[in-house]
Amino acid sequence: MATSMRWIALFLLVAVSALAVSAIIEDGLLPNGDFRNGPDKSQMKGPVLTGKHAIPNWELSGFVEYIESGHTQADMMLPVPVGANAVRLGNDATIRQQLKVARHTYYSISFIAARSCAQEEKLNVSVDPEFGLLPIQTVYTNTGWDTYSWAFKPRHTTVWLSIHNTGIEENPACGPLIIAVAIKTLYPQLYNKGT
Repeated sequence: MATSMRWIALFLLVAVSALAVSAIIEDGLLPNGDFRNGPDKSQMKGPVLTGKHAIPNWELSGFVEYIESGHTQADMMLPVPVGANAVRLGNDATIRQQLKVARHTYYSISFIAARSCAQEEKLNVSVDPEFGLLPIQTVYTNTGWDTYSWAFKPRHTTVWLSIHNTGIEENPACGPLIIAVAIKTLYPQLYNKGT
């Protein structure tokens, strides 16, 4: 009887471990990382998002706008590509998402961003307790978009990824545009002696 209970306990342990591993986020876009699943119109006031969970899979705080292709601001068209959607992080705005990851494994977060105002813009990317402050550059290309990456090594299996605009401007809407957020597992390079 004791032996069969041990086998059942071992089986349950293996089954639970397999479920935990399968829940780890996969490489590629984060869930709704391209913001295609937009907000319900009842959670918007113009382009400004009014609900904490207005964008599926994301938690919002501060002055966050949902920008669709063709959106204009004071006679200036924002550079959102046709068919894409973006979020604009205005004054003290944050988007964040909870992720299931493997402890002590390196990951890279990448996102595509563009400036929307002339002011200096910076984004604080963090997975507690680690963070990185990334300046958003003016890119002189035909699109104005650039890709930014930041690596981290989580201490827990469940973490919050946050992207925060630290700026406070006279125009609260001034802030970076983001159109895609992705994750990649970084595997250590193995050194083969003699090669």
